[in-house]
This record gives sequence, C-alpha cells and structure tokens, in this order.
Amino acid sequence: MNEENIRSEEFIRIEEIADILLKRWKMILSITLLTTLMVGIISIFVIAPKYEANTKVFIGKERTDSKDQNYNNSDIQMYQQLLKTYAEVIKTNALVEKAINASNLNTTSEEILSNLTVTPTANTQILEIKYISKDRELSKDVLDAITSEFIKTSTDLIPNGNVKVIEPAKLPESPASPNNKMNIAIAFLVGLMISVGLSFLLEFIDNTFKNKDQVEQILGIPVIGAIPDDLE
Repeated sequence: MNEENIRSEEFIRIEEIADILLKRWKMILSITLLTTLMVGIISIFVIAPKYEANTKVFIGKERTDSKDQNYNNSDIQMYQQLLKTYAEVIKTNALVEKAINASNLNTTSEEILSNLTVTPTANTQILEIKYISKDRELSKDVLDAITSEFIKTSTDLIPNGNVKVIEPAKLPESPASPNNKMNIAIAFLVGLMISVGLSFLLEFIDNTFKNKDQVEQILGIPVIGAIPDDLE
C-alpha cells in the first residue's frame, strides 16, 4: 500500500467521523446543553453555598527581657515538633465545648469538629486553622472563639510557650464552594463526551448500508443504481 492510499484511507476515516457527528449534531447539542443546564441549576440554586474562614497562629517561646531567651536550633525544632500536638489539642471536644460556651456560639461541638481543619505548616512554627460553614458570619466567629480558647489552653500545657495570632480570621466575601464556573465547565465537557460517544455507539450498532460505497466495499459488487434520499 503506497503513501497516497494511506492518506486516502485516513481522509475517508476523518470524513466518516465528521459525517457521523454532523448527522447527529442535534442529539449532541441537546444532550450537552441539557447536562450543562441541569448541573448549572443544581450548582447555583440547589447546593447551599459554604464559606471558609482561616487564621494562622505562631507558636514559639514567650518573650522576656532575659538575654538567654534567644532562639536556638533546638528551640525551633522543639516547637516545630509540637505543632502536631497543638493541632490535636485544638480538635479536642473539651476545647471546642469551652469555645462554644465562652462565645455563646449557635452550633454544636460535633458540627464544628466535622468542619474544622488544623494544618501544621511544614518547616515552620505556624498552624493554619480553617473552618467551613453555611453561615458566613459563623465561619469567622467559630475561628475567633477556637483561637481565643486555644491561646488560653496553651499556657497551661507549656507555661513558657507563646501562641500569637499572626493572621486573624476575616469575614469571607464569597463562598468557597460550590465552584459554579468549574461545575458548569465540567458538565459541558462530560455532556459533550457522552453525546459524542453515544453517536458513535448508535452508528456502530446500526448495520444498514449508509451509501453505495459501503455496499461495494463490503459485498464486493458494483452498485447498478441507487434511490435518491429526496425522492418524493
């Protein structure tokens, strides 16, 4: 088989693919738009928006006037290792209950613990605390209460330790989820892939001859005549 024949076959395949897509363009368009529309409605109007507030606290040595309070490598390593311990302390039911009572929060410890994330920042003395809530103001209020109670508790655990808020929680301006633009874009792509795949599946299971070229190619006999599609 020479190069011209190979190119000719490749062109025929591309032409056949284009014919399949054009023949079922209405189905492809309908499925794609319907999928996109349904996901868009669910994402915008059905799924409740959630807001995320976050704060960062620094954990280190208490400042004094003594000259021997300067940091050394062992101090830094010690506080870095303590980050995981502090993270677990923040997520204890006892601390959360104290925070709820002290700030009179309208929520439960179970709700807070299920939406609270405490992450030690690698190779630092910083803890990042995040809280997600359907209530925009509550997301910030919970973090403020948790942070305040944590600072009080930390002095009992390590008297010479110092916990300082370096990035206070702010009132979220926009929801963290759902991401409507991303959901709609994904729905469009999924709908397009499903509709195109269905088009090829329908074409595959359709065993009728589409044109005279298929008859000659499959049966190996010449076509004497054909009935036009637009014959009334």
